[in-house]
Amino acid sequence: MFLPNRRNNPSQHPRHLPLLRFTMAAMVAFSAMGSHASGTVLIEGGGVSINAQDVQVEMQRMPAAVRERFLSEPDQLRELVQTLHLRKVLATQAQASGLAQSPETAYKLATARESILAEAYVDRIAESATPAPAAIDKRIQSIYKAEPERFRTPAETHARHILIKGKDADARAQAEKLLQELRNGADFEALAREHSADPGSAAKGGDLGFFPKGKMVPAFDAALDALDKPGSLSPVVESEFGLHIIRLEARKPGTLRSFDEVKEQLRAETVAKLQQDARKKEVERVRNEAKGDAGAMDAFIAEQKRLAPAPAAQAK
Repeated sequence: MFLPNRRNNPSQHPRHLPLLRFTMAAMVAFSAMGSHASGTVLIEGGGVSINAQDVQVEMQRMPAAVRERFLSEPDQLRELVQTLHLRKVLATQAQASGLAQSPETAYKLATARESILAEAYVDRIAESATPAPAAIDKRIQSIYKAEPERFRTPAETHARHILIKGKDADARAQAEKLLQELRNGADFEALAREHSADPGSAAKGGDLGFFPKGKMVPAFDAALDALDKPGSLSPVVESEFGLHIIRLEARKPGTLRSFDEVKEQLRAETVAKLQQDARKKEVERVRNEAKGDAGAMDAFIAEQKRLAPAPAAQAK
């Protein structure tokens, strides 16, 4: 049990993953793979083959992080080649057996084609909505200046504590006795190692490290706020975990992260939002232009409801 209510605090500085980049090794591997042998057959059988170019095309469709992993792990790359071959063999056999003409398969192929085309169309709209790099840089600089609190790290406090389990008279008497010993000059860290019931910090002399306000339970935070200088001791503090004696170690103020620290985060956020807004706008345009027949729709729904099988009676 580690003290105090380690809650996630949404007021802390946001962190978003920056755009993933290839490592140099991955870039070299990918370039080498396609530099001179794109037509080289890597695997064949069942009347079909997979060459280096087939694999390159497949990998270019992957997210950058996935592609990098394949390039850095030879076994996964081999498995990818085998999977592509298996897919192609099975698809060829399905085509030869006439499955492509079956109503169910034909429907799935048609809907897959529609989905792919629809996705390609909105992706192109999203790409066209992305400003030039210089315009994005100007935009993210404005965001940084307009919303400084987004990029501020919170003030943090370093403290130690001794936790006595229980809240009864015996527990309080023990806590008060330890507090008096500390006020008389006893070694806090030694007493914490010997008496603290918090396994997360006792072995470290009660050390809780640095943490922002709100990380601990309210009673603990309030007692810590009242301490004015390093080395100050709190009175015995009661919380849901038991009784605490707290010592302030240090405080450090919040800081504003520099633009250079957050610019990649901001660039990724901004591009993603512009593209998402463009997609949403196009979807709304198409929906707004659609004209439905409410009467026909209601009649259709009623008919489907009538034809639907009755739900099975629940067993008593």
